[in-house]
Amino acid sequence: MKIRMDARQRSIAKAAVWTFTICLLIGIAVWRFNALVRVGEEILTVLAPIIIGLVFAYLLSPLVNWIEARLGKLTDRKKPHPRLKRALSVTLTMLIVFAAIIGLVAAIVPELISSIKNLLVNLPDYLSSITKWINNRISGLKDSQPQLYSALMSVWDTAQKNVNNFADQFEPKLDNIISGGGDFLSIVTTSAVSIVTWLKNILIGMVMTVYLLYNKERYLAQARKLLYATLPEARVHRFLRIGSHVSYTFMHFLSGKTLDSLIIGLLCFIGMTILNMPYVTLIAIIVGVTNIIPFFGPIIGAVPSGVLILLSEPRKVIPFVIFILVLQQFDGNILGPKILGDTLGLPMFWILFAIVVGGGMFGFIGMVAFVPLFAAMYALFSDFLKERLNKKGLPSEIDSYMTNEIHYADKPDEPPVAHDPEQEEAEAKAKAKETAEPDTEISGTAEPAEPHDNPEEDVPSQEEHTENENNS
Repeated sequence: MKIRMDARQRSIAKAAVWTFTICLLIGIAVWRFNALVRVGEEILTVLAPIIIGLVFAYLLSPLVNWIEARLGKLTDRKKPHPRLKRALSVTLTMLIVFAAIIGLVAAIVPELISSIKNLLVNLPDYLSSITKWINNRISGLKDSQPQLYSALMSVWDTAQKNVNNFADQFEPKLDNIISGGGDFLSIVTTSAVSIVTWLKNILIGMVMTVYLLYNKERYLAQARKLLYATLPEARVHRFLRIGSHVSYTFMHFLSGKTLDSLIIGLLCFIGMTILNMPYVTLIAIIVGVTNIIPFFGPIIGAVPSGVLILLSEPRKVIPFVIFILVLQQFDGNILGPKILGDTLGLPMFWILFAIVVGGGMFGFIGMVAFVPLFAAMYALFSDFLKERLNKKGLPSEIDSYMTNEIHYADKPDEPPVAHDPEQEEAEAKAKAKETAEPDTEISGTAEPAEPHDNPEEDVPSQEEHTENENNS
């Protein structure tokens, strides 16, 4: 028996099937959550080289385009050489990246290790100073609240022992790493499996990056071809528009924020060197790296840096705080707007929302990546709302919805008219009076006959007159 359904019944059936399928998948996901997590981790482990290659290719594509545009002036003088230009641009990009990584490691790592070693050597003195400060502050509780006093001192003693044990275990390993001793080989050997796995993934990912950068237009064309073949044309256009907007917002923010953080880190290093602050390299790296995080970054970088200076040279804490405040004001009011402009276009609440959600899900990378992604989605959703309101004939400006006034779709630009009962009653009486008055016009007068358009049509001609006489 064949069941026939109209369009409405088919849409209801499709909605029911989709609802049942989604509920079934959610139930399976909740029931077998741990198994799904393990499967996801295995998939990510297998796809790690591909993900690394895609990420590096996406991040390095602007640098390849910039180098290729400059090389075109040299290689395309007589005739264009696109393959040569692309090969040279990709090669130079990879050389620049490797040189930058090696240079940063060679310049920063020794100073960073030296700062950490100095911190570990002076750590017992710092802990003693903190213990004296705590005793001075809570000594009054020893007589009035002996249980609270003993509990606080027990917590502090436990924390102090843990910190000292960590320092005692880590300092010899750090010394052997600096001197290249035998423990360095043992450290590397114990974690050889993970190191080899990461090196393999990074190496394969870099090879894939080279291939992706060399033929990126072709791979993008294949992706568009797949979309046009499987989706309706309107959805493909919408998808490409959304992807382009997200990519532009994310790349513009990331590149601008990286440059901004690099400049802030260098200025912090120069300023702290002039002020003769301790742990210059370590604090400059902390301030520069955490500055990538919007809003919370300066706070996250300044607090541990201030604690380090407080432990080593307490008299320099106030100059350091003043210097950091001046530096962050310069970044927020001059340098940041000059480099980034209004890239995000997000209210502060949504920036905090994106940082909290991204940091909770993916840590530091989530804090950095979720803000531009959320900004792009916010702009797209705002465009969607504006389009829907325009179709309904309603105002799209946010100021129009600041009050409880009712908006009418037929008159979106005019405010609602308040009704006046007395005026409506007066208009009704005037209209009734006009209806009751008799018509003063005289209707019995005969209307004059309309003149002929051609008077000669009624006058007979001479030939017609003669013919009529003969007939008679």
